[in-house]
Amino acid sequence: MNKTNFIIFITAFLLGTSYTIFKIITGEKIGFNEFLFFSMLLMLYLPTITTKIERSEEEKRKTAEKISKISYFLLLLFLCLAVLIEDILTGEINTLLAGVLALGMVTLPLVEFFMMKKYRS
Repeated sequence: MNKTNFIIFITAFLLGTSYTIFKIITGEKIGFNEFLFFSMLLMLYLPTITTKIERSEEEKRKTAEKISKISYFLLLLFLCLAVLIEDILTGEINTLLAGVLALGMVTLPLVEFFMMKKYRS
């Protein structure tokens, strides 16, 4: 990350943090926008750190594949925990969340199936 991008990132981070602290002090609710803001900052910043590591193209491809699978299974775990916590707290299962979990559980096997079918023919 060059110096200009780093300064922009730090400025945005400080502004977002200051605004969130202001909302906490004034008693306002912290909502979706604050979570989205910090998630987007991290999403933009973290890849710039990892791309500085020198690797061959084959290593980069294998690493990206492993990272994708780990991220997929972590996301499924988080969705499963969200469904379980919702069930414990309210006594009802959130149908939309359970549907997204079910869709997530079949996505990887379906994609792998179609990719293998593509390479066989």
